[in-house]
Amino acid sequence: MKILLKIFIISITLAVAVSAQSFEAFADTDSSEYMVGDYITYTLELRYDNSLQVTIPSIKDSVNSLEFIKELTPQRQESNGKIFEKFSFVFAGYDSAEITIPPFLIASVVKGSNEVFYQKVNPVTITVKTIEVDSEADIMDVKAPLYIQLNWLLIILITIGIIILLLIGYWIYKKYFKKEVVGSKKIIIKLPPHKIALENLYKLEEKKLWQQGLIKEFHTEVTEIVRRYFEDRFKILALEMTSAEVLVNLKYNAESDEISIVTEEFLSNADLVKFAKFKPLASLNETMLKQAFEIVNKTKRGTDEEILEEVANA
Repeated sequence: MKILLKIFIISITLAVAVSAQSFEAFADTDSSEYMVGDYITYTLELRYDNSLQVTIPSIKDSVNSLEFIKELTPQRQESNGKIFEKFSFVFAGYDSAEITIPPFLIASVVKGSNEVFYQKVNPVTITVKTIEVDSEADIMDVKAPLYIQLNWLLIILITIGIIILLLIGYWIYKKYFKKEVVGSKKIIIKLPPHKIALENLYKLEEKKLWQQGLIKEFHTEVTEIVRRYFEDRFKILALEMTSAEVLVNLKYNAESDEISIVTEEFLSNADLVKFAKFKPLASLNETMLKQAFEIVNKTKRGTDEEILEEVANA
């Protein structure tokens, strides 16, 4: 009886090992040579049995030698018990050098088992180059200057004609269109970006959208308020950018350093709800609203309102 039990345990162990070995991982880039500033597409392809549960590490944190730009939409196919996944990430290099994207490990677990196996991903070496400059050559124009002989008589006649037309136009406007301006000054209150954002956040809080089950609408509105605030406050087209592009633009603004971590978490959670159909807990909805207030309050600048005067026609 003990011998049969041992044989059974060994068989299970071998089956798990064989299943774990049916896991392939391959990494590559779209080219081996780039110019400084070029986009570098790093692709990770995985093939494994559907009996495995695979966990992908954070690629942007694994590649420290390049600047992370964005992550492309992953691809997934399943056929005959096999799963094929393709992940693509865009980086950029800003220094000329030979760069090796290091190997890393991907963990996999056989479903129903607690034993973890690791698959090593191959390293990828690329070269980033700058434009070669001949330091000994003379500095020359790209193209020789083109000299055009001016016809001064024609220029003078055109100038006189334009002046006459302007005078005639002004006379017609003054005689037939211009009316006596009678008006009074009115005060226009222009609110600063943080004041507008905070007022909209308070209004959103009073709507209680997620409490009524309108979770996606809540996340769409709260992210729109924050993105519009980024446009007015930091002068970036946040409403038209992806979350990754927004984070890259904020990274180069010293005034947004304090909110970089909370902004990344805020935008990531919102994308999960809006695009991945993720259903968050009530606590996450409350956290999203708190993070929105935190982002605005930590970066607000200036007084609560600015008063401008304009003359209005009666």
